[in-house]
Amino acid sequence: MDGVQRDFCQLVRWAAAAARAEREAAGLPPHPENPGYRGVRRHYGKWGAEIRDPLDSERAWLGTYATAVEAAYAYDIAARVVQGNKARPNFSMAPPVPGDDEDAADDIVHAYFAEVRHARLSRAERRAQAAAEAAAARAAAASAPAPGATEGEHLPPRTGDASNAGTDHE
Repeated sequence: MDGVQRDFCQLVRWAAAAARAEREAAGLPPHPENPGYRGVRRHYGKWGAEIRDPLDSERAWLGTYATAVEAAYAYDIAARVVQGNKARPNFSMAPPVPGDDEDAADDIVHAYFAEVRHARLSRAERRAQAAAEAAAARAAAASAPAPGATEGEHLPPRTGDASNAGTDHE
């Protein structure tokens, strides 16, 4: 997943730098560095971006970035591709993509989400396999004869503690 994630992060950084250059050329002030962007939060001193995956409603981590604006662009790029017309981006204008090739940017985002979903499914399969193995081990332990019993011989259930045998509790 490293190559696909690297491609996605490079796309985001390029789009953020291009948008910053466009704003400077138009004489507009830079976007504020605040934590109020959708899908953005502080993560160990950096800014993290995440989005809900519309297929299974789980969060998909989009990476950590140096600025809140880069993280907001990561969310916007992913939201516009994955959520389509239901997306609620942070910035009204779509971020520019390298060479104005929208299809290549969409392919990068789709590949990233395919890797995220594959990793999530393989983790779920491993957890299910471990749970099945643990259940089989518990079942095998429950059906094993008690210690000290020979094969075919079953000990009667214990009715009381042997240390209390013969004592009157009144």
